[in-house]
Amino acid sequence: MNNRQKAGLIAALVTALAGPGVSQAAINVDRTRIIMSSDAKAVSVGLSNESRDQPYLAQSWVEDSQGKATNVLIALPPLQRIDAGKKSRVRIMRVQNSGDAPLPADRESLFYFNVREIPPTPEDKSKNILQLATQSQ
Repeated sequence: MNNRQKAGLIAALVTALAGPGVSQAAINVDRTRIIMSSDAKAVSVGLSNESRDQPYLAQSWVEDSQGKATNVLIALPPLQRIDAGKKSRVRIMRVQNSGDAPLPADRESLFYFNVREIPPTPEDKSKNILQLATQSQ
């Protein structure tokens, strides 16, 4: 095998391996990081369904800066249906008397907003179909 054939083989392998890494989510989030000051009560996050023909469920929750579930903030609604081409909002609210330590008064706190998109059940149940639920953080 000469150098030209090796270069062609390498180029073909790189192209083949780069393609499968592409994915497309139907639910888009306008931000995934939530910055809360000690006096803030709530923050709003926008969601949009970029699918042209299918509704999706969007399950939302908030994690602290270490990636652990937190009781300080709650996402409302935690589960919602977003029709094709439509937009929606999730309200991130502070929970009073949550049992966790209060937010520090001298600085802002970082939290991560998570969304899991759940695809609709296919109408034709006679076919085997692989469905994936995509999660954004």
